Amino acid sequence: MTEVATPPPATEQERACPRCGASLAPDQEWCLSCGNAVGTEVAPTPRWRMPVALVATLLALIAAALVLALVELGGDPQPVAQPPSAEPTATPAIPPEEGGAPPAETVAPEPTATPGETPAPEGTLPDDGSGPDPGTAEAEGAGGLATWPEGESAWTVVIASTSSRAEAQKKAEDAGGGDVGVLKSDDYSSLRKGYWVVFAGQHPSQDAAQTAAGDRGGGAYARRVVPR
Repeated sequence: MTEVATPPPATEQERACPRCGASLAPDQEWCLSCGNAVGTEVAPTPRWRMPVALVATLLALIAAALVLALVELGGDPQPVAQPPSAEPTATPAIPPEEGGAPPAETVAPEPTATPGETPAPEGTLPDDGSGPDPGTAEAEGAGGLATWPEGESAWTVVIASTSSRAEAQKKAEDAGGGDVGVLKSDDYSSLRKGYWVVFAGQHPSQDAAQTAAGDRGGGAYARRVVPR
């Protein structure tokens, strides 16, 4: 009787690593040579780097804005430039006071008499001092100008003061007459000697005289007149 041989059982198919070609056991999930995942699928990590970068950038911008705001609040305020004044400020004239330097004023030249010259009209104040005393009503009232009340002490507006009598009379006439007149400072204790003073009116107080001087402008100022 002939014996029939039984075929050997079928062996499982051999496995190899797709990366390095090393042999793998049937239940082996990782290659022991290169570490490649053979039967295991590795899930990808979530993409968290981009949101973190955006948040960090936003926080940096906010911090920079806060720093700039604190610097602006802590800085000194910038000065505001003022527009220049449209009206020039008049420099007040220096009053002729006792012991002070005389004001710098133009002295008119003395007129020289020539043969055949027509004499000055009546009422013009001569500049050589030969006329009547300027403290009198006749001298101060010449040419229709006002006279200072005899013996009165009051505040007035000094329009000009000069060492020339003719120049003082001319300035008084140009000022418009009325309460404007000329007096000689030698006759008044509150005025510096050697000047002809063009005045305007009498006022009870310094404030009133100063207000009137401001209305006239041109360097006029308040001054008290006290007879000797």
